[in-house]
Amino acid sequence: MTVPVIDGDRVVLRKARDGDVEGVIEIQVDARVRRFLGGPRPERDVRAGLESVGAAELLAGAGCYVVASQETDEMLGTMVLDRRGPEMPGHLDDGGNELELTYVFRRLAWGRGYAVEAARLLLRGAAAELCDQPVLIVTQTANHASLRVAERLGFAIVDTFEQWGAEQTLATAQLHAFRAGNWR
Repeated sequence: MTVPVIDGDRVVLRKARDGDVEGVIEIQVDARVRRFLGGPRPERDVRAGLESVGAAELLAGAGCYVVASQETDEMLGTMVLDRRGPEMPGHLDDGGNELELTYVFRRLAWGRGYAVEAARLLLRGAAAELCDQPVLIVTQTANHASLRVAERLGFAIVDTFEQWGAEQTLATAQLHAFRAGNWR
């Protein structure tokens, strides 16, 4: 994605700023947020990493966005649309490298529909720039909230597999389904 800012009704997807540091730290150290992501990371390690590069640089990649409140600009979470490397398990075809949507939100943003709104905005933007192709969401099968986000977006579960000592669910949708006017 080449667009630096994507505006929605309640959220804005934007590039990270150094002012997002505390939100990034919260996401990395909160045990409930990291429950299905390998557990919390030590705050001193996260803080040291951010101090060495800054939040803006750490989250500068194409397809990587901070999800912020449209009203307050407070960081709610992060959302990334990138390629799932072929070395990772969980693909539709041998060779992989499909688009993968990943997201993580601070607890203060849970249960409010921000992830679905932000994902639709990002996928709609990607559909305007890229040719039609599958998009993946991979989440721990035990992460029912993440599976509900995938379902609300119209992703269909196609497989399960083991990774990081837990069952993962692979869901997919076609990118063209998110073009403007094709809202699910």
